[in-house]
Amino acid sequence: MLFATALLAFTAAAQEPAVDSADAAARKKWQASYKAIAESITMRHGQQPLKLIDQPLRFYTNPVRSNDQHGAIFLWTESGRPAVIASIWSAMNRQNPSVRFVTHEWHSLLTDSDVTAARDDQPLWTSGEKGVAWERLDSAAAPAASRAGRLVQMRSIARGYIVTIKTDGESDLRLLEQPLFRYPDGTAGALDGAIFDFAMTTDPELLLLLEARETNEKPAWHIAFARFGNKAMTVKEGERTVFSCEQGQPGFSDGKYYLRWRAEEMPASPDP
Repeated sequence: MLFATALLAFTAAAQEPAVDSADAAARKKWQASYKAIAESITMRHGQQPLKLIDQPLRFYTNPVRSNDQHGAIFLWTESGRPAVIASIWSAMNRQNPSVRFVTHEWHSLLTDSDVTAARDDQPLWTSGEKGVAWERLDSAAAPAASRAGRLVQMRSIARGYIVTIKTDGESDLRLLEQPLFRYPDGTAGALDGAIFDFAMTTDPELLLLLEARETNEKPAWHIAFARFGNKAMTVKEGERTVFSCEQGQPGFSDGKYYLRWRAEEMPASPDP
């Protein structure tokens, strides 16, 4: 058990590049700034406010892109289950290095269309469509009895998918096997569940959601996918395509996936 715990810690640490003390100080400031933005946004399902998890799921960087992009991932939940996931991220302004452009990006993870966002009492977004479509995984073994055993199963299921993204060419995204989010014990309507991501470095581009649910016959796994970037992507299980999305409009998207590129500007060295 101690070895397994140490291995998980090592794996999680390996997903993030090392940073020096100056970068760490800047990262801490940006983490606080991104969190303040997330906290200023009210997400609702119908009239019911959703609960923002206190800490970001991940602070990420994307050195593959040339504009010094970094951001943080946030999650709003409903009765413990994922409801809306968001990325608040920024990139440098090449014409004015003293400021950075901040982008707002999120996706409904609910199965109806009545999801909204507001900031300072001003409406920002109405999803207007179902966030995700769940499917039962009849080919998967029944959920294990233990929480640890179910995590092993979920990782194994996630490894069965290959995700490609079209940027300048076509390349595979990397599955990060440490879940972005794991359902807490006692979550209503689910025995267990998690959100996994396929990433460019540590920047999530596509989400894989898994839930273990009670059914009339026996507990079973269910799966759903959600884009988390505006590039064209394809998910395959062997030769079979199970999910795909087309290239979105640069810098803008509405509906279940919301993107506002350069939604605001902030100083390059923020003072939260």
